[in-house]
Amino acid sequence: MSSNMLLNVLDIYLDSENPRHNPIYDQPSIIEHLLKDERVKNLARHIATHGVNPLDSIGVIKDEEGNYVVVEGNRRLCSLLLLNDPEKAPSGEVPYFKRLSESSASIPVSINCVLFDSLEEANVWMGVRHNGEQDGIGIRNWDPKQKTRHNGRVNKRDQNALALVLIEYAVKKNILHHDQTERIITTAARYVGNPFIRETFGIVSPRSESDVKINVSCSDFDKVLERFCADLVENTVVHSRTNKDDWIAYGRLLIEQSVAPKQRVKTHLLDSCLLNNNPTSTGAGTGNTTPNSGSDNSSSTGNGESDRGSAGASGNGTTGDSNTRNPDNRKFIVPHDFKVAINNKILRRVFEEMKTIDIDDKPLAVSQITRAFLENLYVLYFEAVTGSYQQVQTHILMDKVIKEIELDSNLSKSEKNAVAGLKRVQSNEMNALSPKTLGANAHAGIYPDPKQLKREFDNISEIIKYMLKRV
Repeated sequence: MSSNMLLNVLDIYLDSENPRHNPIYDQPSIIEHLLKDERVKNLARHIATHGVNPLDSIGVIKDEEGNYVVVEGNRRLCSLLLLNDPEKAPSGEVPYFKRLSESSASIPVSINCVLFDSLEEANVWMGVRHNGEQDGIGIRNWDPKQKTRHNGRVNKRDQNALALVLIEYAVKKNILHHDQTERIITTAARYVGNPFIRETFGIVSPRSESDVKINVSCSDFDKVLERFCADLVENTVVHSRTNKDDWIAYGRLLIEQSVAPKQRVKTHLLDSCLLNNNPTSTGAGTGNTTPNSGSDNSSSTGNGESDRGSAGASGNGTTGDSNTRNPDNRKFIVPHDFKVAINNKILRRVFEEMKTIDIDDKPLAVSQITRAFLENLYVLYFEAVTGSYQQVQTHILMDKVIKEIELDSNLSKSEKNAVAGLKRVQSNEMNALSPKTLGANAHAGIYPDPKQLKREFDNISEIIKYMLKRV
């Protein structure tokens, strides 16, 4: 039998014979192992931000001496132990957990537990939880479509969002049958993640956008989508084992075979094509017959997205808002298509203010809110990747941050360009976003130039996204 009870976190012992490691019979060594090999630091940071997952329970039994020992939830308990008592961490990790502990009001002292009468009883349920799906008995992981739907519900950026919308649209249009959609979403996402493919199809939204916009007629779009879906299902010309050159070659094939749309029209929502009054007018179009040849000379994001694919833009340069034609003319320092998921609550609040203050009207206020955002981002990123907190001058911390980023051999071309931009911010004291200039703004020594602030933010925007994904 089992029963529920509330226990003080510090009164529970970690399991010496947990399946996550060989037997370890002293608590400090268990903690050291879990920190090293089981990503406990990331879990602790999430708990400090959001609290303990209410969908999960800690399972405990009593040992021969009457102590409560965790048998399910060792990583969670280890996180809670260190958040409640950072001194239990190895010496080099103590500052990290102290910072988390001091910055959060979401860390419980006591936690609800399920007390099992014996380890044998607990093993039944631990097997259900950890041994996979087991023909439906265990936990079924979300497939890519289900993950994307969930991310859409919580407004989290998802690389499959565009592909899912296109596939579901194809089902509604009877281009695809529902049974054909299960295994094609990730392949579809790889293709429509490429700016040239999106331009070929007439899609002006980025790959992570669920409110999809197109700049071709509905009938032309349905024609190219029908061909794409047929190729996806056939799995010969279009398949998962492809790269950028293959995607561009496929787009050129659609152009050569006159499958790709030729005329561009005023940008409109894809959903409008499900209505009777489908937009088909070419009144706003340019008459351009093809996209560019596939050379990668468009401004792209770290995940292969193009500025040309931002919301509201059309292939002919026409947009729904005249202020977005020239980035210098936008009202805010953050572009309207700069979409990121920010886990840190305070940083998220700061970022939201950056998106709402008119930079031309209040450049000094914008410079200071941007200063707060960037300085905190540098600290959080460095702490996340190294596990240590550096209390140094901002330009020194920036140098350390840049060196950590450059260790990543998988940086995209646009991310590398943005790192170069960040280096200029760090080394050039006259740069609009340099620590010295932002500090001078704060003391009214220099009055900020709105255009320069926007331009420098754009120059480093891809590396801002890169860092935000990791904090």
